[in-house]
Amino acid sequence: MGGGWEADIDAEFETPKDGWEYRQVPPYKGRFWAFSRANMTRFAREGRLVYASSGMPEYKRYLDEQLGVPLQNDWDDLPPVSGRERLGYPTQKPIALLERIVAASSNPGDVVLDPFCGCGTAVHAAQKLGRHWVGIDITYLSIGLIQRRLMNAFPDINFNIIGEPSGLDDARHLAAVEPHQFQYWITQKIGGQPYRGGRKGADRGIDGYIYYTWNAVGAGRAGTAAAIISVKTGRNVGVAMVRDLCGVLEREKADIGIFVSVAAPSRDMAREAAAAGIWTDPITNESYPRIQILTLDDVFAGRIPKLPLLDRQAGYRRAPREAVSRQQPSLF
Repeated sequence: MGGGWEADIDAEFETPKDGWEYRQVPPYKGRFWAFSRANMTRFAREGRLVYASSGMPEYKRYLDEQLGVPLQNDWDDLPPVSGRERLGYPTQKPIALLERIVAASSNPGDVVLDPFCGCGTAVHAAQKLGRHWVGIDITYLSIGLIQRRLMNAFPDINFNIIGEPSGLDDARHLAAVEPHQFQYWITQKIGGQPYRGGRKGADRGIDGYIYYTWNAVGAGRAGTAAAIISVKTGRNVGVAMVRDLCGVLEREKADIGIFVSVAAPSRDMAREAAAAGIWTDPITNESYPRIQILTLDDVFAGRIPKLPLLDRQAGYRRAPREAVSRQQPSLF
């Protein structure tokens, strides 16, 4: 027991106990003792009584022993999602709301399940409050967002992503049955971000971006640019697709394009990519192919686009870093 307390010993009316005095002190006029003489003696022995200047005993009720007032259905004391917290997800809920729900319905060490994980607010709250958690979502776009959110908020976190392609066969199957989900997955797999945050609409030949810093650290002035990603999920790819990507680079005034293909490129495609030339960092004089072709084999072999220093947070809203808290009284 501990914390603040309040006194109350003659305000209970269930079974009035009149007709006696405690230490020669009667209850207030019109009031009755709420407890028997034996209980009053026990309270005094346990140090649960405090005395007013008149000698009137009062019972110590400690805050951590009280049940409190149950929350009602209307919670108007929580602010909406703030600009610092907002990640760009359309139905994002305030982290304070999910923290309250998780804290009110579970104990530290319990498992929290969110089967419609969205942008991961519930699992974020669960991690922060010392719970285990399982989050489920059907889109790789959401899974990628949740992954970045948790890694930004909890840099030392470890978790497994179950259900993403673990090999070539899985990846080819995803490309065949869910080409858009494959685009989201492969784009994030190589360090990129889906075009327009994954919102549907005409992509204008752009499936994603990889942001990079086009000068070395300490080289004078910094600049962030974006390599354009084009993903092809079909079995039939050709030179025209590489030329199309070259045209997109010219239109967007971009320096580097990444052509990601499920099918292996032909020699003519490789020659067309080489003919696009190289781009040279004006500060470091490092050279990079303007058109770079990646296949699924390359991705699973760990090969990544050749780019200057990546700026993985450019274009993303970063979740603030959190500290994990496990200090909470048990609910049960």
